[in-house]
Amino acid sequence: MKRRNDKAPEARVRKVTFAWRSALAALGAMCYLLLLTDPGLSGYYGVPDTWLQPPMKWWVFGAFLAVVLLDLYRYRRQYARQAADLRRVDEQVRELWESKKQLQLKAHTYSGHADKLKLFISDKLLEHIEYDEKFLHFKSIAAEVRHNGVISFDKVQTALQQAAAAAEVSANTATAAKGGDAPAAADYQAALDAMRYLWDLLDLSTADNLALHIGNLLCECEEHYYQRLLNSDAAAPLPFEPVYAPQRAAWRALAQVSHAALPPPPDEGAYLRDDGQWHVRLDPVGELLGNENHLVLLLENLLKNAQYFSGKRGYKAGFTPIALTLAEEQGRVCLRVYNRGPHVADEDRPNLFQLGYSTRRPREHHGRGLGLYFVSEIVKGYEGHIAVHNIHTPETQYAVRVELANDEVITDLIDVVLVEGRPMCRAGSDTPAEAREWTFKAPLRSVEVTTTGSRNTQRLQAFDAKGKQLRFDPAHPERPRWRLEYAPKRNAHQLRFEAMDIGGVEFEIRLPTARLRLESSELAQEEDFEAEVERLDERLRAHAPFDPAV
Repeated sequence: MKRRNDKAPEARVRKVTFAWRSALAALGAMCYLLLLTDPGLSGYYGVPDTWLQPPMKWWVFGAFLAVVLLDLYRYRRQYARQAADLRRVDEQVRELWESKKQLQLKAHTYSGHADKLKLFISDKLLEHIEYDEKFLHFKSIAAEVRHNGVISFDKVQTALQQAAAAAEVSANTATAAKGGDAPAAADYQAALDAMRYLWDLLDLSTADNLALHIGNLLCECEEHYYQRLLNSDAAAPLPFEPVYAPQRAAWRALAQVSHAALPPPPDEGAYLRDDGQWHVRLDPVGELLGNENHLVLLLENLLKNAQYFSGKRGYKAGFTPIALTLAEEQGRVCLRVYNRGPHVADEDRPNLFQLGYSTRRPREHHGRGLGLYFVSEIVKGYEGHIAVHNIHTPETQYAVRVELANDEVITDLIDVVLVEGRPMCRAGSDTPAEAREWTFKAPLRSVEVTTTGSRNTQRLQAFDAKGKQLRFDPAHPERPRWRLEYAPKRNAHQLRFEAMDIGGVEFEIRLPTARLRLESSELAQEEDFEAEVERLDERLRAHAPFDPAV
């Protein structure tokens, strides 16, 4: 369809005027012929004789013919203009008709859309009304579950405590020492811990606001914690323990998702473990306020999430695919969970911690998008911070110095470049390959790897004389950037340097320790006190009488 003009339509049709010039010329020619035929008329009217001469006839005829031709030309032009005006009017009428048809079609379509929109809104209103009813029904069910759960939990907890005490007494008796089958107290204690964890999960799940629920618990724990610090000499028992060790909570979360039994954390020092599935480093850090099971639940969800995504097809790693680290930085407990899996898409980030949102396919899991929601709410309750980082494999250059047993030294520069997203090794102008390989006649004594532009050199030595050996980047044990593979053979000792693809996702959580919360509140009180003193001083100066001697 042609584009319609926005201007007002031109409806005027220009007319074809009468050929009055030709008519007057014809009348004059007729009068001239009459004078020629009747000489008496020419004498009567005093017509000069020269007008009646034969040459004048041709002049009169030529003038008449010129006037007729001029009128004919004017007529053709006016007729063409009139035809163009008529065509324009017809086009405007046709466009007006088509516009009217389109308006009718749009009106019909929009009326149908309006009906559909009305039906959609009415359906949504019914759904929301039904949802509100279900929500109120769920709240009543949750309240009933909490009420009955408290009663059941108290009964089970009392029974387990009594059984654990009886088992401990039986284990200390002489009968149990001679081979009796007294139940182990540790089993009852483990069952009691599992029951408490289940109750805390139920208590948290049925709360109206998870973050507010945890925040209220922290306020209560903070009060008991301050009382303990103020009354350090008194031995008054507290109703519950207000603080806990994050190292033990992290170990408990790891034990729940690990397939193999884990050794308990040491009384002092860091807890280290690298079994091919988990790379764990849990440093001793400051205590946290609140319930230990809340941090266990937080880490359990993150570790299960890491287990799922690190096992995705196409993301196989040449090193331990999941890393869990615990450290204290600037008075905050810093937890990092890394998995060698796909990156988090930018469009998923805003909804990552929303209730019911999941990046997994429905056929791949049975969850409902609750794990990361619990994680986010627990962090909010602790007034902490959570961040998600996409880890990328960097392009860099390494200087590799190889020392052999015969004192021979070989130095090589290796560039790590990304080819279709995969790290490749390139020595000089060679074609990038998956690894850089050497073959020596003498055994290997040591290898030094230095990143170009850095003074930090990693020295690897004490290689065995037999058997294939793997050594990873000691500077980044949780995400090694390179790997050495050494295979000693007679007169053909092979060394292989391979860059690791460390692309993945890291969740970083920072929670304030109990000591930091105490110091922050004291500092805030001091600042408020000083500000109040300055404000009162200004008011007194403003109302004081003016003394010129001062």
